[in-house]
Amino acid sequence: MLINEWQTGVRLNEAIQQHRQSDFSLWLAFLSPAVDEFAQFYTPDTQSARFQPDLYQQLGIQQARPFNFLPEDELYLKQQAIALQQGGAASLRLMHCLQGAPLVMEDNKYKLQDEVKSALSLHTKRHVLQQKPDMVQADPTALYEILNQLHV
Repeated sequence: MLINEWQTGVRLNEAIQQHRQSDFSLWLAFLSPAVDEFAQFYTPDTQSARFQPDLYQQLGIQQARPFNFLPEDELYLKQQAIALQQGGAASLRLMHCLQGAPLVMEDNKYKLQDEVKSALSLHTKRHVLQQKPDMVQADPTALYEILNQLHV
């Protein structure tokens, strides 16, 4: 799948120089329509370590639990069942407020229906799967050779 114009190699440039408008249009149609994926904007990710204070720890509060079933929820559900048998509804309510319970088996906000997935373009499917193209390393000596060929 083509994403950036550098993936076409010299084919896009040759189509322009040889006045092959149909080939040029074909290669452009293959490219991704997302502006942020153009070659001039495609830079490697540089994640700098940033200090972020943990307010949950400083204030002594728990983070909100996820909606999906976690492995430790089985133990919590058993404890809530025992609390219901021994202490009744009030005890169950207290245990539920302290520990919570899963609402769904799987919480995936990126899950799409099959009908929707089949209607997506290849570039949109790649965005959903969060796949990035391989970055080609620039060679400054190759640029020098190209400039020499142009001036000859």
